[in-house]
Amino acid sequence: MQRLIPKVSQLLVCFLSALFLSSCGKEEIADDLLPMEGDVASPTWPTEVPAGEIHFKTHVRPLLIINCMECHNRADAPTRGGHLRLETRTLAMTTGKHPPALVPGDPDHSLLITVLSLDPLHQTAMPPAPDKIWGVRLEILRKWIREGAEWPESVTLMHPAEITEG
Repeated sequence: MQRLIPKVSQLLVCFLSALFLSSCGKEEIADDLLPMEGDVASPTWPTEVPAGEIHFKTHVRPLLIINCMECHNRADAPTRGGHLRLETRTLAMTTGKHPPALVPGDPDHSLLITVLSLDPLHQTAMPPAPDKIWGVRLEILRKWIREGAEWPESVTLMHPAEITEG
């Protein structure tokens, strides 16, 4: 039974990701969000860590929106998200009970990676079970932080429910 849970969770995430992306409308899915030639198969459920540099808009933004923004946003962070807001890089660096969530260049000292790596049943594991980020998705975030956690000032993340058709 325990081996079945990750497979069901993976299928559920794939289904919800496809549903989410299909409901965005063609105009809303920017070219930089879609995988490029030779890139991973899906921006929300990649099958491998990209060989080259990790790009925030292509590789990281989809993971954070789908897995983190439901709780770590301006409306819910004070009550559900441990006061951590992830809309901008500045907020990720300065908010939360134990800032910074990101230590550029050092994933092992980044709170984001610490809470993502906890056992799914741990009380502070993020996201809560059964929606854990693991495997390739976790390694993409680790690599992104190791490379300096580049996050353009002009990019603000939003709650998945706020994404509407153009």
